[in-house]
Amino acid sequence: MTAQAATSVLGFHAPRTLSDAIDAKVSLGGDAAYLAGGTDLGVLLRRRRLAPAHLVSLTSVPDLQVMERRAGEVVVGGTVTHRRIEDADLPEPLRALREACSTVGSVQTRNVGTIGGNLANASPAADTAPALVALGAIVEVAGPDGERSVPVESFFTGYRTTMLGPSDLLVAVRIPVPARAGGSAFEKLGRRKAMEISIACVAVRIELAPDGTVASAGIGLGSVAPTTVRAVEAEASLLGARPGPDEARRAGLAALEACTPIDDVRATAAYRRAVVPGLVARAVERAATSAELRR
Repeated sequence: MTAQAATSVLGFHAPRTLSDAIDAKVSLGGDAAYLAGGTDLGVLLRRRRLAPAHLVSLTSVPDLQVMERRAGEVVVGGTVTHRRIEDADLPEPLRALREACSTVGSVQTRNVGTIGGNLANASPAADTAPALVALGAIVEVAGPDGERSVPVESFFTGYRTTMLGPSDLLVAVRIPVPARAGGSAFEKLGRRKAMEISIACVAVRIELAPDGTVASAGIGLGSVAPTTVRAVEAEASLLGARPGPDEARRAGLAALEACTPIDDVRATAAYRRAVVPGLVARAVERAATSAELRR
């Protein structure tokens, strides 16, 4: 964040515990904003869409920096950077998250931008959100009223809005690691290959039964609705099937049921609807191939 962007800021606070961070935000009220990586907040400040008098930095709170494997899941703290996830030795079935993080902005952006900030910003084009939806992730939230957990697709309540209250924090994301053979993949379409907001992005998770049929599937879509969405019809079309090109194409077409795209400066709604089936089909085939290697 540049000094020019923070001209409204009079006070900077650096709590060292989760409870102190929440208490600081409560005491300062609407005159304060949480600061993690600052890649989104800095833009809002520079454009004067926000003008907080105080910033509550989260970078010194150890609880938010955790990234570890626990029983049956990987836990990623809210201030873990995209670059750290991109470089992490995550279980192979979670590849979609690493692939999504690798497409966020530039290397410089990924070095400071955080997964919690990416989700809390609630852009429908956020790259990490479809991957976390597909992977069945759970968001952990803490605030003055205590802690709660919600599936990541329920975290988003509308265009650029979330379930977070004024002083709530996204503490961590919990991502289950499939017990059976699993694979995942992320696909993004933009007008260029780097530093691009997506025209459409998709993530797919496939888990195979011992006989090679699909036992479980998850599909997340970005940039095709007011929020990141889960393509439940497409998931259902895969269950019990032995994944192949025809099944992948069928899932791609079924994914259109979840799409309500708009025209904007990057693409028309019609174009987005035209490209989604191919992106989903490609991700299904890649995820299924990865799962088959572990069966």
